[in-house]
Amino acid sequence: MAKMNSFFIRASVNAGDSDTFDQTEIDIGSYTDLGSSSPEVLRIHNIQFAATDSAGFLPTMTGDTAGSLVWQLCTQSQTAPVLLTDRSLISAGRAALRNPDSSTHPPSQAWESQLLPQDFSQGYVVAVPTLYLGGQGDQNFTEDVYISVILECTTEKATKANAVALAVSQM
Repeated sequence: MAKMNSFFIRASVNAGDSDTFDQTEIDIGSYTDLGSSSPEVLRIHNIQFAATDSAGFLPTMTGDTAGSLVWQLCTQSQTAPVLLTDRSLISAGRAALRNPDSSTHPPSQAWESQLLPQDFSQGYVVAVPTLYLGGQGDQNFTEDVYISVILECTTEKATKANAVALAVSQM
């Protein structure tokens, strides 16, 4: 595989503070074109994410409470968080958070679990025109929680090898 210059795709979704799942579309159709005479796919090498309030600061929770936060990046639209066994899932994060203080502050205790393309030896190949970034913040947050991601990507010619990788990934 030839060395390619990577580029970045950025997106955010308002995961809220009401235990309601929401998602936003990320148009990648200009990077994935299987119908042309020179078809291309997108390879996601790395994802960095942040959970913030609308100003980029850590979101706050009410005092002496616990809550959770979920985010995911999928190749199909979803109405709720999905399991790792869902074939459309590219990447996901889960966090159980706690603010042990008696007043409103950002959580200072956390358990986190993430699945990221950099966990795999060659990232994640995508050939769909749209990705879906979804998230859900729970009601113990005192403000909306925003999930923002930066995807480090390259494009490459669609080959028999990455077509097989795509097909096997969707099984």
